[in-house]
Parts: sequence; C-alpha cells; structure tokens
Amino acid sequence: MLITEQIAKWVAKKYPKLLCGVIPLFLLILMVTPVSYAGVDAMPHLRLGAGARSIGLAGAFTAIADDATATVWNPAGLGSTADLSLNFSTQRLDLDRSHNFIALTKALGSAGSIGIAVTNAGVSGIQQYDANENYGGEFDYSANAYSLSYGIGLGNFSVGLTGRMLADNFGLESVENQSGFGGVDVGLMGHALHIDVGEEQVPTFHYGVVAKYLGASLGDDTVPMVVNLGLAYNLYIGNVVTFAADLEQEFVNLDESATSLRLGAEYTIVNYKSTAFSIRGGVRASRDAQNLFGGFGVNIGGLQLDYAIQDGMAIEINGVGSTHYASLSYMF
Repeated sequence: MLITEQIAKWVAKKYPKLLCGVIPLFLLILMVTPVSYAGVDAMPHLRLGAGARSIGLAGAFTAIADDATATVWNPAGLGSTADLSLNFSTQRLDLDRSHNFIALTKALGSAGSIGIAVTNAGVSGIQQYDANENYGGEFDYSANAYSLSYGIGLGNFSVGLTGRMLADNFGLESVENQSGFGGVDVGLMGHALHIDVGEEQVPTFHYGVVAKYLGASLGDDTVPMVVNLGLAYNLYIGNVVTFAADLEQEFVNLDESATSLRLGAEYTIVNYKSTAFSIRGGVRASRDAQNLFGGFGVNIGGLQLDYAIQDGMAIEINGVGSTHYASLSYMF
C-alpha cells in the first residue's frame, strides 16, 4: 500500500469531522477560483480591515483572528471566539474620509458560532460643480457592506464562511444608488505544537488561509478576489509574545504590485488576573510601498480598548499624514 494511501486512511479515521468540513470547503474554492483578474475595484475600502489590534500588527491576522473582527479577517476564527464578542472600530483618514466597523458574534455551543458585521466607508463634504464650474453645494458618499458569518471548530482545526451584501449611497438626487453581492469568504485555521501552560495545554503554532470576495460585484464593476496565507507563533516567556506573518495576493489587473507581505509582533507586558496590557508593531511591504504600524491594547475584565497608528511616510509625497485607529471590544 502506498504511503499516501496510508496517511489518507489514518486522517480519515482520526479526523472524520475535519474531512467533512475541509473537503466541501476546498471544493467550493476550486469551483470559484478560475476567475479573471478584475480591472476595477468597486469596494477598495473592504481591504482596510477592522479592529485596531489587527491594524497594529500590520494586518498579519489571518492565523490569529479570535474576536468579532474574524468576520473580516478569517471567518474560521469564529470557531474559537468567546461565547459573546462585540467590536466597534473607527478610523479617520485624509480628505474627510472615515471608516467604521461594528460586529457581534455569538457561540452556538458545539454547533459553532455566528457573526454579523457592518462596514461603512464614507466621504463627507464633497464639493459639487456643474459643467460651467459653478459651485452647486456639497454632498456625501458612503459605501456599506453587510455580512453574515459562520465558523465551527473541529478539534485543532476550524472552518468558516462569510456572505456579504454591498450598497453604494450618493447624496445626489441625480445619481442612482447601487447594491450588489459582496461575495463569499472561505477560511481555514489550524493550531499545533501544544505546550503546558499552567494546568492546560495551549497551542503555540497557528496557521490560516482565506479566500475573500469570491463572486463579488457592484453594478458593472467587480471586487477582486483576495487570498491570504497566515502563520503565527506564540512564545511563552513569562508573558506571551506573538509573531505573525501574512502573505496576501490580490487578483487585480493593475500595474502596481498585487502581492504584499505583512509582519507583526505583539508583546503582553502586563497579564495579571483580569487585566492585560499589550504593545504591538508591524510592517506591510510590497514592491511599490512600505508602511509601518504600531499600537497598544488594554483589557480589563473582557473589555478591551485598542489603538493603532499607521506611519505618515507619504506625507511629503502626497500630503497624507499618519492614520489613527481606535476600537472598543468586549468578550464574555
């Protein structure tokens, strides 16, 4: 008997639930993967992510996502979230742009967890001019994404799905608002290399993969598919140090590089009873641009406040300064 057949039989015997979840997952990916590269991105704000903790790690969160922001980063993370998780995030960008996110997840016992999320991006005070360059007042624009997610843990693995609807809203009577299908996210997460911490065994190595926006479109435009591969490692030296790396590939037909590498680290300085304080840093790099990130988080009894900042390295080039992120979350 071939070694591969022996391994397949051992996996089928050892992890039958895993196969029941993973096989349909990858069949779905194979069905939707042969897509053409998108030329126009209808919803670029979707790739900004959510949650100041993950932003402080430069978005290297595919293998870590364990709170309500898993609805954005990797729905498989819902398989290991708390019984109840809530996250509200906001960030202020240049040119009166804003980006807000709110999500709620609830565990269903052995049946997994579900999550709902709303992402809003908007621009206020856009000046309007007619063909003769006469000022016609100001209007606002907002883009919204509404998602429903599900994830379930299967031993040391978890799988998840997210479905999403999109809506474009212009504050102009002459412009027709649009709505569309935001696609499906399919995610997988795994944990390995367990060690004894206190009286329990905890995993130190984590990995994840997620394919996002499968089949998404808005009007005549499409939303490019994005695939993220992530690894993370927890180092226990008194308190926990987490190292994370993500490789992202965006399937878009642009001259700029569609591949980026994200590296992040988080160090929990204080972890006493129900109080924790962590600092974070990270870098996101592609062939065309590099950005630095930093931040911190305070957790008291499950209520967590996070802050992150993205560098202002481009300020002298295009006038864009540092971007600030803040989020408030609760896990019970």
